Amino acid sequence: MAGFAGYVPVPLEPLADRKKLWAQESADAWRHYGEELQARDEKTARLKALRLAKEAAETKAAAPAALVPKPKARRKQNLG
Repeated sequence: MAGFAGYVPVPLEPLADRKKLWAQESADAWRHYGEELQARDEKTARLKALRLAKEAAETKAAAPAALVPKPKARRKQNLG
């Protein structure tokens, strides 16, 4: 076994230390996930507000033209 002549096994950390590390990594991952969710929700709310404001402005701009009454047709005067 010439390939393993200088091999020195690396001692593993105790199981309790590895579990603490896994728990910390898990907590960090969940925190990051929560931050991304919050950012996405805030962005969605902002874009929805902008869309609703735009639709309200478009409706308001179109409304006066619809509310103006049409001129009544004039009757022809009977000249006879």
